[in-house]
Amino acid sequence: MSSFSRYVIGFSLMLVLSACTLTADTLHNPISSARSRATPLHFGVYVTPDNGPITPPEQFIGFHAGTDYEITADELESDVPVFAICSGEIRYSGFTQGYGGLIAQHCTILKESVTVLYGHLALDTLPDLGSAVQAGNKIGLLASARSNDSGGNRKHLHLGIHRSNSSDFRGYVQSKQELADYIDPETVLPSFPLFGSTLAPYWQELE
Repeated sequence: MSSFSRYVIGFSLMLVLSACTLTADTLHNPISSARSRATPLHFGVYVTPDNGPITPPEQFIGFHAGTDYEITADELESDVPVFAICSGEIRYSGFTQGYGGLIAQHCTILKESVTVLYGHLALDTLPDLGSAVQAGNKIGLLASARSNDSGGNRKHLHLGIHRSNSSDFRGYVQSKQELADYIDPETVLPSFPLFGSTLAPYWQELE
């Protein structure tokens, strides 16, 4: 390998590491071991009740406007904390159809005003409305699988980032064009693996 090639590779790696460092300084992973978790229901994937990447399939139709972090079988009966990805005010904290326990937080990400949604949380662990939380603060626990607090869904975290400070709690949209109103968490969080996930989702282990 020539000296010039080594220079180009070294410079490229420096840029990548610098970008990761800047992102990590301003944002926080929403759940522990996020880098290793499976996210089959990722941003932009189209699902129907008859066709989807999880078992059993979601009972929704549309393009997923967020990222779902799956848990392992070992976490099914244990507390799984959820953390604020950014610093900002809690604009909603309570029950919402389809989510169960839901938090909506107003933040600024990459100089853009956004609303961050954290879905399927235990209601008795949610922060107070109007609370000011910092990136990395614990803001709740995941709800039990198939419970009222999880909206009758599997135990997991739905993370959505809406390009607005309005109360739009949709987890799915009906056209690809509407996805432009959301930010793909993979593009801003330091939590996605370079070589794929290593933790199997609990529903896959129980099949």
